[in-house]
Amino acid sequence: MGKAADLSEFDKGQIAMARRLGTSITETARMVAGHTQAGDGGIMLWGTFSWAALGPVVVVEQTMKAANYLNIIADQLHPYMAFVFPTGNGIFQQDNAPCHKTRIVLEWFEEHTEEFHLMS
Repeated sequence: MGKAADLSEFDKGQIAMARRLGTSITETARMVAGHTQAGDGGIMLWGTFSWAALGPVVVVEQTMKAANYLNIIADQLHPYMAFVFPTGNGIFQQDNAPCHKTRIVLEWFEEHTEEFHLMS
């Protein structure tokens, strides 16, 4: 493997996740792909991607509630969208998970409509 500067952001994220989880990169890749040896483990991840670039992958260590989700979109999604769609023409799509439809989350997206749009 090349120097750290030669790695893609996705590769760097995989390495960081493996270190954080205390596993090998191969094992982390298996977990990301949904494969478990014993069938009784699991890992929740949040991630984003576009036609232009892969975004960050976040290990969700607790139940995804509105406050956790709001932290992720503010800390991870917001800078990603600003980088990938600097003219404000990005559209973010999410599913209908309960935490995505809460008042505080929808208000956050309203406050950032000049930067990118939320697909209804």
